[in-house]
Amino acid sequence: MRMAWTQLKNLPVVTRGGQALGQVAGVVFDPETHAIVQYEVRQGLALSRRVLLVAASQVVSITVERMTVEDLVGRAAEEKNQSVPATETPASGLATTRKVS
Repeated sequence: MRMAWTQLKNLPVVTRGGQALGQVAGVVFDPETHAIVQYEVRQGLALSRRVLLVAASQVVSITVERMTVEDLVGRAAEEKNQSVPATETPASGLATTRKVS
């Protein structure tokens, strides 16, 4: 199945266990291979918005209804949000978050 950016943008993202993580806000791709490397998932409200970077390898499935990712993505995001100030981006981990202005 192929999807246009208009179908992917704002697609809800959930873990296998059903935890809502946010909505697809962008993609990061490798310019040499043209492959998607990460998905940017917008979390929270407009004033406290964060972006969760999810590796393409962590995506379980994508349908027209939602993107499903590994359960560890949601747990890693919770841990990062609790231990990292909103203005910093963790250097490593399963998923990273960053504040969006």
